[in-house]
Amino acid sequence: MNDGALVLGIDAGTSSLRAGLFDLHGRPLGFCDQVYATTYPQPGWAEQHPEDWWTALANAVRGCIANSGVDAQRIVGLAIDAPCDILLIDASGKPLTESLMWMDLRGAGQARRITETRDPVLRYCGGDVPAEWPLPKALWLKEHEPALWEHAYLAEQMGWLTWRLTGEWAVPLNSAAAKWQYRATSDGETPAGWPERLLRTVGLEDLAAKVRGPVIPMGGKAGELSVSAAQTLGLQPGISVSMSGIDAHAGMLGMNVLAPGTLALITGTSTCQLAQAAGPAFDGGLWGPFEDAVIAGEWTLEAGQASTGGTVRWLLDIVGAGWETTDRYAAADAAAAAVPPGAGGLTLLDFWQGSRTPKKDPAARGTIWGLTPAHGPGHLLRAVYEGTAYGNRNILDMLRGMGVPTQRIVACGGGTQSALWLQILADVAGVPLTLTEVPDAVALGSAMCAAVGAGVYPDLRAAGAAMVRPARTVEPDSSASAIYDEGYARYKETYAALAPLFQRAAHQ
Repeated sequence: MNDGALVLGIDAGTSSLRAGLFDLHGRPLGFCDQVYATTYPQPGWAEQHPEDWWTALANAVRGCIANSGVDAQRIVGLAIDAPCDILLIDASGKPLTESLMWMDLRGAGQARRITETRDPVLRYCGGDVPAEWPLPKALWLKEHEPALWEHAYLAEQMGWLTWRLTGEWAVPLNSAAAKWQYRATSDGETPAGWPERLLRTVGLEDLAAKVRGPVIPMGGKAGELSVSAAQTLGLQPGISVSMSGIDAHAGMLGMNVLAPGTLALITGTSTCQLAQAAGPAFDGGLWGPFEDAVIAGEWTLEAGQASTGGTVRWLLDIVGAGWETTDRYAAADAAAAAVPPGAGGLTLLDFWQGSRTPKKDPAARGTIWGLTPAHGPGHLLRAVYEGTAYGNRNILDMLRGMGVPTQRIVACGGGTQSALWLQILADVAGVPLTLTEVPDAVALGSAMCAAVGAGVYPDLRAAGAAMVRPARTVEPDSSASAIYDEGYARYKETYAALAPLFQRAAHQ
């Protein structure tokens, strides 16, 4: 493959789709974003119109090529990452329902029933199935739309868009392993493939027949761009269309976090922590281990904090009303930086959306204590930065106890724009924190999948070595270690003391 070849990484996010064009060294040449609408027909529901995804994809790809000014004939492949939004389709691929988005919670009752089976396969997802995952939604569709279900097929957003591009159906192994309880191999107690025993128990024994196409790993070729799709997107027909995965997992690739001892920290409204392990490691507070989800023969461990950047935004909406919107995050950093480590004695629990890891506690709530009249906005902001850093350290401690230590963190996402928060994260964790050259690690990760599927690189590790480079490293400052150690101890003690009250309040 000549050095002038280019690849497209397409990130189909929750509220918009972004196309990124990269050369074979991972250098970005252009981006284009296209938004689409979400509707909320009932409390807890969240839907999107699948055709809006396709329109956004076509416009984003054309816009990306126009913005970069390159010859589209140089593009040799593309891949799409997406969350696990699902929909029912007919035999021709036409949507029969709106998509049920990942954050749609209508299947909460079905999720409880699936969890209550205690099927052995559930140990690969920490013992419980959240309502956000696909199986509860599929069961809800079967029970509430039986006439449609009987003759319909079931598709994920990634699979449906891949079909629109190629005319071929395919199932992403990444999301199948991470969110559908699909097993790449048998462990003697749970057979390989779809979790048939669990599906029979809950009444989804026909699910495997509803899912079309082979299961394809990240970086595997799913098909070739059809003539009609090529005309719509402004590309050459016949180029490779490869499989990517869930956005956070694509970001893990785009930061080249594929070696043991390194943690991917994907920041935004929430934070996702991902690590690779040579063997399975089990904990009830963890999502995973997911076999072959990212790299064949290896295991992916996933943890998360439900509200990090979201908590900062919530606080700024309250205390930063007088700050300019474009500058308010810089103003927040300045206000928090004026407060010494320890946040003036404040302790904050970062549970504005419940606790995800290491304690799966949806009843947990955000908490700030230690307030006096001497505290101002800077103290509160500093407390958020430190509290979210303590939550991250708690996850690192859990992984260390499972035999998965962290020697280095690699971060991406919106939270990396705060130099102060990055320094606090490194100081509290006591490990270096690295940023890579391309901030949009998710789109780059999908572009790496495209390069592998097109035959540019033999595997994802080779693509990572060629396309990802570190930019700078934030070294931990030990001068405040004693203060942060005490704050971290208070953080854990506060949750232990309040957990019974959280549960009592949730059941009132």
